[in-house]
Amino acid sequence: MKVLVVLAHAEPQSFNGAMFRTAVETLEAAGHTVATSDLYALHFDPVSDRRNFATTKDAAYFKQQIEEMHASEVGGFSPELEAEMRKVEEADLLILQFPLWWFRYDCRCFFLLLSTVDQM
Repeated sequence: MKVLVVLAHAEPQSFNGAMFRTAVETLEAAGHTVATSDLYALHFDPVSDRRNFATTKDAAYFKQQIEEMHASEVGGFSPELEAEMRKVEEADLLILQFPLWWFRYDCRCFFLLLSTVDQM
């Protein structure tokens, strides 16, 4: 099985970091193919703007949905975003490892950004 494990924690030595590493090691030992995304190590920026696109449909006016549809048609997402989208698409199982800080979760922005109009 192809598994994607996503970590969203600023401290790699935290309890969440330990759970992330344990999940990866355990799944690999069981024979699964494991891909990872450490959002803090990747300096993942949840802000969606023109930086997400390698191509532009309308350089004069930014409209997120139009740029997403255009990028989907021409393969115009930034390489970093495209790589993360491929990981999610290829995964049979998705594990999100993150702390609950003040009743919010950091992974939601990751999926909002990857859930483009035409991609998912």
